[in-house]
Amino acid sequence: MNKDVIYIEPEEDITDIIGKIKGAKEKIVAIVPPKKAGVFKSIVNIKLIAKTAANLEKSIVLVTTDSSIIKLAAATKMPVTKDLKSAPKIPEPDDMEVDNTEEVDVDDEAEEEKPEEKLEEEKEAEKSEESEGLEDEPEKGDDKEDEKEESEKEEKEEKPAKEKPAKKGNKLASSNNPVLKWIGTHQKLSIGIGVGFVLFIIVIILATVVLPTATITLDLKTITGNFSENVTFTDKLADEKTEEGKFYIEEKKAESKTEVEFDATGKKNVGEKASGELTLTYYFPINSDGGTIAVKAGTTFTNAGRNYLTNADAKIHWDGNVTEAAKDCENYGKEGWKTQGCKVSTKVGVAAADSGTNYNANANLNGWSSPISGVSVSGNGTIAGGTDKTVTVVQQSDIDKAINDLNSETNNSEIKNKILDELKEGEFAITSSFKQTVSDPVSSPEVGKEVEEGKKAKLTVTTTGTMYVMDETKVKEFIAEKAKLDKGYKIYEMNDPFVENFVKTDDGYIGKLKTSYVAGSTITEDDVIDTVKGKAIGTAKKDLESNFDGIKTINITTSVPWATGIPGDTNKITVNINTEE
Repeated sequence: MNKDVIYIEPEEDITDIIGKIKGAKEKIVAIVPPKKAGVFKSIVNIKLIAKTAANLEKSIVLVTTDSSIIKLAAATKMPVTKDLKSAPKIPEPDDMEVDNTEEVDVDDEAEEEKPEEKLEEEKEAEKSEESEGLEDEPEKGDDKEDEKEESEKEEKEEKPAKEKPAKKGNKLASSNNPVLKWIGTHQKLSIGIGVGFVLFIIVIILATVVLPTATITLDLKTITGNFSENVTFTDKLADEKTEEGKFYIEEKKAESKTEVEFDATGKKNVGEKASGELTLTYYFPINSDGGTIAVKAGTTFTNAGRNYLTNADAKIHWDGNVTEAAKDCENYGKEGWKTQGCKVSTKVGVAAADSGTNYNANANLNGWSSPISGVSVSGNGTIAGGTDKTVTVVQQSDIDKAINDLNSETNNSEIKNKILDELKEGEFAITSSFKQTVSDPVSSPEVGKEVEEGKKAKLTVTTTGTMYVMDETKVKEFIAEKAKLDKGYKIYEMNDPFVENFVKTDDGYIGKLKTSYVAGSTITEDDVIDTVKGKAIGTAKKDLESNFDGIKTINITTSVPWATGIPGDTNKITVNINTEE
């Protein structure tokens, strides 16, 4: 009958063997264990092999002369044969006593019975047995009976083993050396101690070589100082020379409109204006060449304190021709006309300067006054049409009062803060250069104009502010360069610089640049790292103290308390440099 032969390697475990049984094609499977086959020395593993074969409806034959394996096979009624040519049979107790063809080396057995291997094999076997049980899904009652029988057999088989420990072949347990004998009789504990020792060494390596980091904190001795130096400014970039204290400045502007409402108190008659016509007369001397008297529109003529303005240009003209005086001179031929001269008249329309019925008058009234020398005025009918309508208007006194109110409400720093708020990063403001101009107040409505009933007039003022700015980085570089520091010191902190007495001159602008600062040693983080890396903590402190001036205190801490040195890896070193007055 055909059969599959499976040769087991020493390093294979129970799961590998079960996998090979499942992969066998024939119903009869011969398993040949190796000489050192610890996996076959466990009753649990033998039971798993038998159970797997039963589930797969296959017959397992162990090919071995190892009495310990044969003994376990007998417990599970698994056929055994000494070679592939002999007929297999289920071992009997007599067979186990007689068949000692192959002696088992004591050292080999000791190796195969290593506690950790046995423990792992039994755990894997139990897991495999549980998974096999889930696949086969046997009845609960039968399963409990099988487990009970197997447990009883296992207890019977293990009792002799405990009574006869010498058969396990553990040479260390029988050694005359007390240390080796203790190891042989306490194998699990010995292995645990060995593993713990290895882990301890690993922890020491990590803690002393891999993991430690160091932090070096230096407190520097510092000095404070004040900086004050006259500098100049230019609004032309090409003229800038920062190394000589001449800085380019740029003007910034901002506007702010301020408004205030006020009550108008003026009164004005806005009714219709009276209008009419006047006659203007002029006497040209007879012995003259005549001439023209021009009367422009808007010329004011007055009667009884009331002003009337001409509404169009007019002229009084005579060409001086005496021979034709009869047609040109209104008084020609009258007594004394030559002495009076040639009388010429013209009519002109007028309108009252203001509205009101009081401008309605009889134009023929006497008492007209004329702004034109020699020109007399007389009425020509009536001046009428004037009506009364009184409204509230803005007057100058109202505006003057509103200006005072506006000045009291205006915040002079508002426009200045607006410029400062709009500065870009890195721009340094010269606050002493700030100037502001205020436009003339604008009234709405204007003076003399009507304010609608129930509303207020409004006064508006526009304020324009200007301020110069410059490059902050250049300012600080100049101060750091020009400050009178001790050798080996540099500026660590600088208060906001400012320019005092900013003044415009014929050559540009001048001012005094001022600030205060905190200075300390020029030591850098790279200097510290290069000095201390890879050194013992004590040595590192001494080297820092001897190589650099101005160090007040040195504090070195490590990430683990037992570290005595500083890592050689610069990435594991952190440096903090503190400056305090």
